[in-house]
Amino acid sequence: MTTGHAPSVFVSSTCYDLAQVRHDLRIFIESMGMIPVLSEFNSFPIDPNLDAIGNCLSCVKDRADIFVLVVGGRYGSQTKTGKSVTNLEYLEAKSKGIPRYVFVQKEILTTLPIWQNNKTADFSSLVDSPNLFEFVESLRDPKENWIFPFNSAQDIADTLRRQLAFLFVEALSLRHKVIRTGLPKILDGLSGSALMMTVQKPFAWEYRLFSQVLSDEIYESSGIKKDLNYGLMLGQTVQLHDVSRLSEWIHAKMDNLSFFIAALENIVNVAFPQAVGAPGEPGDVEEIVYVARRFGQVYRQILEWTGEFKRIKADSECLAVIDIVSLASKNIIAEIEEFSIILQQQLIEACQKYESTKEPQSLKITLRLTCPDMSDLPNAMKRLTERTNSVV
Repeated sequence: MTTGHAPSVFVSSTCYDLAQVRHDLRIFIESMGMIPVLSEFNSFPIDPNLDAIGNCLSCVKDRADIFVLVVGGRYGSQTKTGKSVTNLEYLEAKSKGIPRYVFVQKEILTTLPIWQNNKTADFSSLVDSPNLFEFVESLRDPKENWIFPFNSAQDIADTLRRQLAFLFVEALSLRHKVIRTGLPKILDGLSGSALMMTVQKPFAWEYRLFSQVLSDEIYESSGIKKDLNYGLMLGQTVQLHDVSRLSEWIHAKMDNLSFFIAALENIVNVAFPQAVGAPGEPGDVEEIVYVARRFGQVYRQILEWTGEFKRIKADSECLAVIDIVSLASKNIIAEIEEFSIILQQQLIEACQKYESTKEPQSLKITLRLTCPDMSDLPNAMKRLTERTNSVV
């Protein structure tokens, strides 16, 4: 959780059967001075470039400080993974490491042992899918969650009021530890999830810390990414009507992009392995944060590099060349974002396997940066040069 704002509480559940519960929880969360995040209200942040599921998961990842899961009688529609949206939201919150509070309708918990002994029986009067029982069964791992039964929204509110008081005391204890031991300057501004990893050091904390800080850095640049998507690049314009000046400017830009790629190669292949340490050896917290932030800063500079093309003033033929060159970073931006997402997903899976088997896990994730097809560039430059020569 970042400083300077009230904590956001993401409420995850199916909407139609639990509409009143969700409405009541929203009022309760606001009464506690916190920010309720529920998908059916117009305050829910929407990224038009994502689908409904993507927006929900992004909101958990980027905005949720506390996660409340409410399980009623509906499992909900299944995604391509076979899991429901609430299931995926829960896994995202688990990966993020934020406090999670799980509430399951009392009747479902009472029926769960009966289903476990006779899984082929018909329970359609209680649940819409046997998958819901499987989901609840997976939640009942005492190492992961404590499940609270409920009959009404008031039951949930009463439990949350007590549990949030316990969380407050835990936060005070963590704050005391940080103040007592001192916090290196480089760790200033870490998100709550990242900071907790530096203190608690859970399984694979080095990689999870790197992944979390990188994800936070990418999110910090989301405003620039949106500006690019909407073509809202502000700043001083550059006049490039002269062919020779245009050519010089393009060469300089491509040199800059090459430097960015070289920096990423150095970060991934040299700095990152040194920061996390050899297998079986602890990593260096400050080095990991430094490397992840440098990675995020290079990503931000590539976004800014792309944005500079939006501030060019030139005629149509010059702009045709500029548009082609501006695509050089398109794949790189997408590949960095995909790398961050895949890294988090695979770390989730590795940690889950470790928890169930207690066996060491290995990951191999490759950052491959590619350039899109720019075969039209020579012809576009040729046409521009011929036009200039004919004018002369």
